[in-house]
Amino acid sequence: MSHATHCAIGIDGCPGGWIAAIKIDEQPIGWHFAPALDGILKTAPSHACILLDMILGLPDATEPQRLCDSLAREKIRPHGARVFSAPPREALHARDYAEACALARLATDKALSKQTFNILPKIRELDAVAHDSRLREAHPELVFARFNKGRPVGASKKTTEGRTARGQLLESVLPGSKDALDLAGRHFLRRQVAPDDCLDALALCAAAVKPEQLTRLPENPAQPGISY
Repeated sequence: MSHATHCAIGIDGCPGGWIAAIKIDEQPIGWHFAPALDGILKTAPSHACILLDMILGLPDATEPQRLCDSLAREKIRPHGARVFSAPPREALHARDYAEACALARLATDKALSKQTFNILPKIRELDAVAHDSRLREAHPELVFARFNKGRPVGASKKTTEGRTARGQLLESVLPGSKDALDLAGRHFLRRQVAPDDCLDALALCAAAVKPEQLTRLPENPAQPGISY
């Protein structure tokens, strides 16, 4: 990626690693798939605005709940279950699900969901580069709701209806999105990158195009936050 006036990047975890949607100035939307997150970050410009759909800033025994998660769930009601609970730092390096749940219970009195346990490797990767000032945690469903005049998209992104609705929203705010999604569908193997992974990455890219319009939950920069 070469130096440019503005570089917007949206990243989502996927079965094969990580997928990034990239918009540099007036150039067409591009894609970057990498098995490791570092493979994307190393090639991103120092001035890039990077929104990432993964948990950044973990709770622990002293602060067992993240305010940003409850605020995000409130924003997308009645679809709050689309926001995963962040695992406590104490469970980050658990070797299996039973150990992760035991460590989480000790720290927060709550076990981990299977979904959260399954993304622990991705959270560990992100935690290792959390010092990168370009990175902001974001949530695609908050972004889609923002693009949809504040209303969350009802249909699941796992359905054709849900993907179509989200794709239309993206095309309305970031022209060229349909072509980019079509390209990704032809280029990536589904066992590496699922269609909804591309949708989510592209949504975050679209939001990163105008970083001055981003909102953060909560506003307090001393706490973990979710941008959209």
